[in-house]
Amino acid sequence: MSENSALGPIEVPASVVSGRIDMIVHAELSPLGFERVRPRFWVEGLKRPIRRIFEFQPRKGARYCACWGFSLDFVPIKKGGRLRWKRTSKTAAFDLCIDPVNRISDVTESWCVSRFIFPLKAYDWNKFARIARSAVLAAQPDFAQVKSIEDIVSLFEQRSAMKFRTFQLDNYVQTHLAWGLCLIASGKAGDGERHLEKYCADFSIDRGDRILREAERQAIELSLG
Repeated sequence: MSENSALGPIEVPASVVSGRIDMIVHAELSPLGFERVRPRFWVEGLKRPIRRIFEFQPRKGARYCACWGFSLDFVPIKKGGRLRWKRTSKTAAFDLCIDPVNRISDVTESWCVSRFIFPLKAYDWNKFARIARSAVLAAQPDFAQVKSIEDIVSLFEQRSAMKFRTFQLDNYVQTHLAWGLCLIASGKAGDGERHLEKYCADFSIDRGDRILREAERQAIELSLG
């Protein structure tokens, strides 16, 4: 790709931007055991039922921004109006999402890249490679913190005490479902039940839903070792 001085800077299509993101970020994540399961979305599932996720998400302001977190095999997700399982890397989805936007002020420079068409001369791909490396490195302490379901519970508790720049913990659809099932899996059934009741009330889910009951059964089994 080069600049045409007569016509002005060459513009790069969004598909090219997305593909370049995949190539650069994959080079950082592949050695850590992550596989790319869809554009800009990577999963590592060596310690199931907990799967680590890393993603560059589309955001407002024509950007892709880095975030990371965890998907839990025993926690379902609501899709198409009903609960469904997500027990594979290809179906993994955030049960707990960690957004670095909540940690720093200089969001664009640190974690984000333009996701639509932009002048080629105004963008430095080496700079984005540095952003990718920085984001992957920033995710490592959070990934290392979680070795068990109890650690997921602790992370939910830590984040519930945070002051967020963007979405609060309650704004994430999976929060109380995942938090509740993880509490049950940690032997805290009473606390877990309160989170499940809130999830069902907030999203019009029948507390006796077959999938939810099976998820609860699996969580109880995990609590028994």
